[in-house]
Amino acid sequence: MKKFFVFILIFMFIGCSSEEEIIPMEKVTDSGKNFSIEDFKKIGFKENKEYEVKELPSAISAYFGFIKNDLGEPEDYEIRFYSTHGDSVKSGTKYADNVSGENGCISKDCALWNEGLKDRIQMHDLGTLHPKYMSYLINNNIILFCPGYDEDEALLKCSSIIKKLNSE
Repeated sequence: MKKFFVFILIFMFIGCSSEEEIIPMEKVTDSGKNFSIEDFKKIGFKENKEYEVKELPSAISAYFGFIKNDLGEPEDYEIRFYSTHGDSVKSGTKYADNVSGENGCISKDCALWNEGLKDRIQMHDLGTLHPKYMSYLINNNIILFCPGYDEDEALLKCSSIIKKLNSE
């Protein structure tokens, strides 16, 4: 029985190690591409809402929706589009920092941009409300908000999405 158990463990280790590992990206990157919502739809993004962006400086559009993970479960993402990478960094960083991370604002009292605020909230144990997006990536002309239990998990999820985008 011990040999069988050891065989199973070795098989699982080999099987898991053959999968391609996702390495977290830098938080801000620019390869000169300009993405559109159509690029995200090609990799499985299902749009739930398009937000009104007139109160979001320099943004040209913003969307809330989901992409199914490797287990087939939907995970929520928010994507903000800008004309250029420079606009996404210069005008978007302050607004992205405001709603993401452990201390991300999830109330109208502190949010810099209230559109879609309720979509950025998740409920944890005992009914406590927390920010849904633990981090974000600024990649080219977009800001992609990353769901997760902590910043590391969130960055891995967004890095996986950006890798899919770049392989299209």
